[in-house]
Amino acid sequence: MARQVDHPALMEFVHKRRKATGGYGATPRLPATIQDTFQAVALTLVLGQESPTLQTEPALAAYLARMLAVPWLGIDTTFRLLITCRVCGIAMDTERVRAHLAACLSRDTSLAATYYVSRIAKEILGEEPDARGSGRSLMLPTPCAVGDVARYLFVKKMAGQPVAGAAELAAWLQRTQNGDGGFGFFPGTTSFIENCHAGLVGLRLLGARPLALDSARAFVVSCQTGRGGFGRSPKAAPFLDASWHGIASLHLLDEMEQHPAGVLPEISSQRSRLLLSV
Repeated sequence: MARQVDHPALMEFVHKRRKATGGYGATPRLPATIQDTFQAVALTLVLGQESPTLQTEPALAAYLARMLAVPWLGIDTTFRLLITCRVCGIAMDTERVRAHLAACLSRDTSLAATYYVSRIAKEILGEEPDARGSGRSLMLPTPCAVGDVARYLFVKKMAGQPVAGAAELAAWLQRTQNGDGGFGFFPGTTSFIENCHAGLVGLRLLGARPLALDSARAFVVSCQTGRGGFGRSPKAAPFLDASWHGIASLHLLDEMEQHPAGVLPEISSQRSRLLLSV
């Protein structure tokens, strides 16, 4: 019988990383970070728990409000902060968000910056992204990794644009899967759970599947440790980020089994957008 995820042990692992300050940390002894808090909240939501609110999670709401008040860091961290605030119903200064996005695009036109700016514009502000973030002139870096492809495809999906060379991209993503079932950064590299997540996001956005779906699931499940959380690989220590990537990967694999090849995902729901976040 195939090994199954131990969900009670996973949730105990997550709860042990919650701080009195309201956020979540990478380990029980480390302070809370925005990234760990986003991953913990996303993980619990995908597993079917209710969205935290000001009333149900006042300490978490207070932590997020404090993080909103300080100078924001990189655009990827800002994205995770703002998305978590939106999930929890925390009010935001939209003019500050708008100014932050404009400042980011003025100094960084990379694919990653375009991806995060576009998602914040659409999901937080409810606005169409700036032309540089709309996908009209979007290019994949050379060389690229599975995360780059996943972000590229998501921006294309948001913009409602067809993907040139979709079949070639799907085949390339399939080649990043290794014999152990996991995915590398690109073909021929070591399997890690974050690459599984990114590779599956890319394939899902193309309506494709990994060549060895059952092996992909077995690799991800094998990354859950005796402490409940997931590691980057079957022999790695567990952390919240790897646990989030693991659960997201398993849900994407479930979706692939439930839908015929060629069926593209909707990104209108909060759950879908979280699963496709890399």
